[in-house]
This record gives sequence, C-alpha cells and structure tokens, in this order.
Amino acid sequence: MDWRDKVKTAPGERLVPLKSGTAGFMAETDMAEYEIIAADGTRSGSVTVRDHTAVNGSKRTITVVQRDASGKVVGHESWKA
Repeated sequence: MDWRDKVKTAPGERLVPLKSGTAGFMAETDMAEYEIIAADGTRSGSVTVRDHTAVNGSKRTITVVQRDASGKVVGHESWKA
C-alpha cells in the first residue's frame, strides 16, 4: 500500500515535496515532508512520512502524519510494510 492512499486531500489539492533525509545511527529511517497546496495556490496543510527499517530483522514501519494549515494533527497512521 502506498502512503499517499492514507492522505486525505480535497479535489484539486496536491502534494509538494519540501525536504527529505535520514535518521538513526545506520540511517534506518527515511523521512520526507510535503506541503498540501490547494487549487488556489494556498497552503492547506502538511504531511510527514517516516519509513523505518529495523536494523535486526529488516521489518519496516511506515508512519504518516497529516496536519492542517494551523499545525493541528488531522491524521496519523502507522503500519507494517
């Protein structure tokens, strides 16, 4: 399942990448941040995606956090990939 399926957007909204990177002593977590841009060009929210691969066992956990324009969390989901 693609993480984009977990993001709730209105018609005409799109995701614009802001930044990405890694974390952890072995760079086992990939992180990415996106802005949600409305059809009129205004910022309507943001999305943070974390994809963590366990160092021992190679199990992955993906976490998606969606915030509205004021920064309030409006969606938060984690699942094993």
